[in-house]
Parts: sequence; C-alpha cells; structure tokens
Amino acid sequence: MRPLAREQASGTEARSAVRNARSERIDVVVVCSDDALLIELGPVLGERYRSHSVDKPGDIAASVSAARWIGVVDADALPDARGAVARMELQFHRCPLILISSRPQEWSGAIARGAAVAVVPRQDAPARLPELLGAAEARLLTESQNEAPEHAAAGRSGRTAPHGGSALRWLAVAGVCVALGAGAWWLMHRPLAASRTAPAAASSDRNSEASAGTAAGAGQTSGTAPAPGNAAGSSQTAPAAQTAPALPAAKPQSVLELLSAARVAFRDQRLLLPRPDGEPRGDSALELYAQVLSQDPDNDEALDGVRRLFVLGRARIQADLASGRLDDATRLVGLFKDAGVGADALRELSAGISAARPKWLEQRAQQALASGDLKAANDLVAQLTAMGADPAVLAQLRRGVDARGLDLQLAGMATQVRAAIAAGNLLQPAEDNARARLAAMRTLARNHPTTLAALHDVQKALIERGGQATQAGQFDAAQRFLGAAADLGGSSTQLAAARHTLQAAIAAAGRRSAAAAAAAKAAAEAAAPPPPAPTVQAPAPHAPAYIAARPIHPLDVTYPPNTNVAGDVVVEFTLSPDGTASDMSVVSASPRGVFDQTAMQAVGSGHYDTSQLVGGEPVRARIRLRFEPN
Repeated sequence: MRPLAREQASGTEARSAVRNARSERIDVVVVCSDDALLIELGPVLGERYRSHSVDKPGDIAASVSAARWIGVVDADALPDARGAVARMELQFHRCPLILISSRPQEWSGAIARGAAVAVVPRQDAPARLPELLGAAEARLLTESQNEAPEHAAAGRSGRTAPHGGSALRWLAVAGVCVALGAGAWWLMHRPLAASRTAPAAASSDRNSEASAGTAAGAGQTSGTAPAPGNAAGSSQTAPAAQTAPALPAAKPQSVLELLSAARVAFRDQRLLLPRPDGEPRGDSALELYAQVLSQDPDNDEALDGVRRLFVLGRARIQADLASGRLDDATRLVGLFKDAGVGADALRELSAGISAARPKWLEQRAQQALASGDLKAANDLVAQLTAMGADPAVLAQLRRGVDARGLDLQLAGMATQVRAAIAAGNLLQPAEDNARARLAAMRTLARNHPTTLAALHDVQKALIERGGQATQAGQFDAAQRFLGAAADLGGSSTQLAAARHTLQAAIAAAGRRSAAAAAAAKAAAEAAAPPPPAPTVQAPAPHAPAYIAARPIHPLDVTYPPNTNVAGDVVVEFTLSPDGTASDMSVVSASPRGVFDQTAMQAVGSGHYDTSQLVGGEPVRARIRLRFEPN
C-alpha cells in the first residue's frame, strides 16, 4: 500500500495539470470558405481560442500541429459534406467537431456516432457557438483528466507496486495486445467464403467487429472507446503505461482504414455507388474498394464487395442508358473497370454505350442548338461525322446549325436597329442609322421573321417622326420621314393617314400665307401716296397662263379597279411657293370621267418644283397623267 501523503501529492499534481490545461489556449480549426460567416464567427472565438481557418479538410494537417483541437465545419460550403465529415472522423478521431448546417436534421448519424458534439442551424451559429465550444472544450479536458491519472498511476506502479501486481498487469496488457493482433489478422486474411455471404451475413460480420472493438476497449485501462468507423483504432491503442502518441500528419489511408470506410459506406445505401451528379468524390463503397485493390489486388473483402456492387451497378448503367445519361454510364463503367471487373463482364454494357452514343450525340447537338451554343453543336456534329453517322441526320443538324447561326446573327442586328431607333438615329448619320442597319438585314435575309419585325419597327418610327414634324410645321422634314417610310414598301393605313395630314397642313399653311400677303399688300396700298400720272411705258412681258408642273417625287397614282382602258388626264392647279397643289380642276380627260378623281387625288398629294415661280407668287400649273391597264 502506498503512503497517504504520496497519494495526496499525486492527486494535487493531476489537478494542477488540469488547471494548466484550462488556462492554455485551445486550437480551433474553422473549415469554411464563406467569408461572411467567418466574419460573424471571428468575435465569438476571440482571444480564448487559437483559430485556424481552412477552405477544405485537406488543408487541416498543414495548418495545425496540435494533436487535439476543436473543429467548426461549415457543412453547407463543402462539395461533399457527408463524405468529408466521414473522412475527418477517420483521420482526426480525437478531435470533436461542431457542424454548421442549414439542414441539421440530416446529421443525426454524425451525432449518434459521437464524432460531432452538436449540429447548429446556420442562422443560430454566432449566438450558440460559445456554448457549443464550451461543450467541446469540456470533452477535451475530460479526456485529458482521464489520461493524466492513468499515466501517473502507470508511472507510480513502475516505481512502487509489488512485483506480483505488476506481473498481473503486464499479463493483462499482453493478452489485450494478442487479442487485438488476432482481430487485425482476421480482418485482413478472413477467407473468401465469409465475404461471399448475403448482406445479412455482412451485417453480422460488422456487428461482430463492433463487439470485438468493444471488448478491446474494455481491456484498456483508460476506459476510452475507439472512434466510430475506425477499424484500426483498437489495434493502434497504446498500453496504459504509455502516453498517447501525437496525431500524425495527413497521409494515404491504409487498407484497414479504407475497408472500414467502405463498410460505413455500405451501411449508407446512398454511398454504395458514386453519385450520378459529377466526377467521383472518393467516398462511395465502390471507390473505396478500388483504392483497397490498388494497394492489395488480392484482398478478398474488396473483391467480393466489388462483385456485389456490380449487380447494382449494372442495373444503374442500364437505367442511365435508357434515360440518355451516357456520361454517367460511361463514368460508372470506367470505375468498375478500375476496380478489377473483367472486360467480359463489361463488354455488353460497353457495347450498349457505343450503340447509344450517336443518338446521344444527336440529342446533345439539338440541345446545344436550342441554347444557342453553336460551338458545342459544331463539335458534336464533327464527332458524329467522324463516327460515320447517318448522312440524313448530319445534313439536318448542319441545316439546323446554319439556321440557328442566321437567327442569332439577325437577332444581334435587330438589337442594333432597335438601339438606333431609341437613340433617334432614323436617317442620320448617313452610314449608321436605323434604315441602313435594316437594309443590311434585308440583304442577308429579306423575308426572315426577325427582319420583317425590324422593318415594321423602323417604318413605325419613321411615321411617328413624320407626324411630329408635321405638327411642328417642319414640312420638309415630314416629307423626308414619310417618304423613307414609303420606300420600305407595303401598304399602311397609318402611313396614308400621316401623308393626308401632312398635305392638309401644307395647304392650310399656304392659304394662311396667301391671306397674310394679300392683307399686307392692301395695307401698303392704302398707306401709299396717290400714283403719279401714268407715263407711256413699254408693255411688260406677258406672263404665261400656266406652267408645266414638275413633281419632286413620283406621284402616287393608283389605276382604278375594274377598269381596262387607257387614258389621259390634264389637271390644272395652283402651285404654291411651298410646292403644294390646290384649287385643282380637270382641263381635259380621255375618256371623260373615268380617271378624273384618281388624277386629282394623285396631283393633290404631290410635291412640286417651285423654281419657275416669279417673285415667289403662286401660279397656275398643269400636268398630264397617263393611265395604262396593268
């Protein structure tokens, strides 16, 4: 029996060690790539913890050297959160984890295994993290307290314990080591027949392994159970008289670790095969078994696991082929090939993929055309051409590529036309206006729906601008805009109404101008002195009774319907200084009364040259119109 004074001194030393551990800063590793969340968590960590921030779990070993630390993991930011957390459980089984997730209900398994202290909703993380860090810190300190008396007792037993007690203790430790060694040998060399049993038998094997691990844990004097999911944890547990080794840096997993992870994946039905949503992530049972076989090609458990998974994999590959997911099917066939499945077993599946590839490429080309990705569509057509696809299919796809290219090109040009309209550049500048851009579209595809829609937009804008110029009294500008709209072709009631409004405005302005001139002349005559006595002067040259009218633009002459004769009409009218016609009358017509009304409407809507006017005064003018049947 040890003296009481020595026992009291030893207890004081242990409590002092615990107090010192509490006063030291604890390392906290924050696995998070969200800067906003890191900023929120920064004040929570404060000076109490030594924090290390990493973007992914693979960077932990290079960032922290402590054997034990607390992990704060942003599960939502990890591409494969479930697999990443499982790997952290295996690699850092002595470090408690706090998970942050917007779906905490999905992490009940991690809480049950004991690797995670808690899961906190993302929105509550800043408020609840201090409490959870305290719980994780208590867990670390509790384990330290359990280890301190154990190591102290081991040291004292080496110095003062009787030889009989020491021998019994070492015999117990040796027995535990032998049991653990036998269990490890059985895991690596168990016969193939045991691994060929049904899934129920496999579950029984896992239960047996769990029981063996529990028994090994009971043989440890520290009373600390191995980390869940770590098959090698029991064989790596040191005897009670030794101190716990420091956590090694990250290194490739051993065969035992990979097999343990594969068993965990087998229990999770979603991790039997790689996810059909991208590149393999290394956390499925198939990928883990493939890693085992890369290190131990004759491992019976891995070979049997791959054979059982191939039954499921074949069904999924065939389903992928039926639904057109050729990428997923090809990727899964490649994984089974890497896992050692023979070419004979994969031949039928590979042939199915090869047979479905042309149709799959055709569908992908159609999808690329629909999304406007012409480069991808051309690449896929080139692949089909190299494979010797059906010429009719290739011709159809090439026509689709050309048509889609034309659609995209015209759509871009139509956008430029609309931009010019919005900027007010309808006719100016001369080389870059809406009408010029529309002309380029009509040269490329005159009757394309996009071109016709752009033509309608430009014509509508020209008519609206002409109406605005008419209201402002800018008759020349109005004539330009409406003439440009008429040049685009097509019959438009809006254009006809705008031209009629313009002619009425021009006539009204002419009458107002003539009335103002007459009033000014009368006023001047009234204010002028009596005229001097007449003197004999040479007679003034006689002004012609009328002049020949010359239209600035061709007259809009429409041959009357239901008429099948030719004829001539001479129309006389008053030519105003602004070039408009008024007071029209038919001088002669042949035949009489057939073309009179049509001729007067055409003359009244025209605009004429005024260079022949003398002194800027209105004169009578005549014009002959010839009508021919179509």
